[in-house]
Amino acid sequence: MTEVTLARARIEDGKTDRLRSWFTELHEREPEVRETLQHEGVYTETAFILSSDDTAYLYVYMEAEDLEKADEAGDKEKHVIDEEHHEMLRDTLTGDWETLETIGHFTNPSLR
Repeated sequence: MTEVTLARARIEDGKTDRLRSWFTELHEREPEVRETLQHEGVYTETAFILSSDDTAYLYVYMEAEDLEKADEAGDKEKHVIDEEHHEMLRDTLTGDWETLETIGHFTNPSLR
């Protein structure tokens, strides 16, 4: 059974567009992103931005067989794009990641 998580971190004031541009670049570099996901054992990683009043948050949804192993593999920065991604997050996010409580996750096995 897969594990999922949804976490959020506050985007530093004035850096939302820079973060959007980075994710546009990630789309352009999709083969590298797929290599990283393969290395980490991640099935799905989806990013969202929520802007409310004067505050913006980056939300990241991940699905993997083992999220702890995925985090450990990502921390090893095996690929150049991993280093660049971590650097971008350090530069654009502020505060700690907050993890939302998972209370349900369902998949359709016939579509996998």
